[in-house]
Amino acid sequence: MKEIETNTIPPLPEVPDFLQGDQWFNTEVEADLLDFDVPYRPPRYTMERNGVPFADIGEIHIISGKPGNGKTGLMSQLEAVTLSGRFGNTIGRRVPHKVKDETTGEIKEQIIPNRLLHIDTEQGEDDTVAFKNRVVSMAGISNEEAKQRFFILRLRDTEEATERWRKILKAIWLLKPTDIFLDGMLDIVKDYNDQTECQPIVRKCMKLATYYDASLWAVLHENPLVDKLVGTLGSITQRKVSEIFTVVKVKQQEQKDADRNSSLPDIYFRVKQVKARGRDVADWMFEYVTTAGGWGQPVELTETGSQIENHEAARIARIRQEADDYFKLYDWTAIGATYTDLERFLRRKGVTSNRRIGDLFNTAMEAGIIYKTDKKKYHYKGLYASQPNDQAESLPFERPNNDDTPF
Repeated sequence: MKEIETNTIPPLPEVPDFLQGDQWFNTEVEADLLDFDVPYRPPRYTMERNGVPFADIGEIHIISGKPGNGKTGLMSQLEAVTLSGRFGNTIGRRVPHKVKDETTGEIKEQIIPNRLLHIDTEQGEDDTVAFKNRVVSMAGISNEEAKQRFFILRLRDTEEATERWRKILKAIWLLKPTDIFLDGMLDIVKDYNDQTECQPIVRKCMKLATYYDASLWAVLHENPLVDKLVGTLGSITQRKVSEIFTVVKVKQQEQKDADRNSSLPDIYFRVKQVKARGRDVADWMFEYVTTAGGWGQPVELTETGSQIENHEAARIARIRQEADDYFKLYDWTAIGATYTDLERFLRRKGVTSNRRIGDLFNTAMEAGIIYKTDKKKYHYKGLYASQPNDQAESLPFERPNNDDTPF
């Protein structure tokens, strides 16, 4: 920034007596004045839904909701979008990030593969592994690719909030993620009602997002009694963040008959954007389905057409996902498998009905999850067709070491 010409500034009046105690006179402000020669830089949004962009780089975005209302499910959707580029009607956008040239030290912008850091402060190891499997499966990427771009920092066993914060800073410095998901924000402060502690931590999160040119998502609970973010931390954060998405569990059996919708599942989740600096994102819904791997997985209930069409589309998506979850657990080799091989495998996995086995085969064939060669052998291609057809080494998850029933 160019220096201010002192001859253009009128003489300073005497320092007012009532402000002398604030010790402001020798404070430097020149570096904080806007340079009018800097060109405007439009926001770089990392996601969009039905054509509406959101989740801009350099800002904080909040996932909120009451305990047990689907915040983790929503987070897994957004992380899958970050890694793969799509979940339902939400897609990821390829945007340039700031990159430092190691030779010249020059900062430039270029499109790079997204690197995601998920920070968990609550879940046990098994739940965290299930979350990882869910995101990787939804993203449709191989486990080897996930190891290069998807990192999970587990802080449940770290007792002190200060130490958690230090580990988070070190992980961000080491991994340099383009997208950061913090679950949850309450666990990086000692007292979420202490303004002197909460305000600096929120400002540091803002600076982190800007400095590392990252999109920062954080989970922050709602007050159990009112629809407000919990504590002083919530009040401060709400004023500073770019947007807030809240998720609510809907139990139709608890609703009045007039409010129930037979075309929707008995239990589903509704996502609503309750704050946005840009354009508003329309609500969306999802439900959890049981997967063959043993972990629940969200499936979006598409809100195009009638609700009956929505639920039918979700049902078909659920059946296809379930078929994929079964067949990808088979010990595939380049030789392939016979129908009898796969039928025996499904029975070992607990599928005993002949009709059920037939349905899984038909679904898998129609969706292209498996295909049959001229040698009458079946091969696995996958629901997302992201893996080489005959390469068992590149499946999008870690293969289990045993053949136990996955339920």
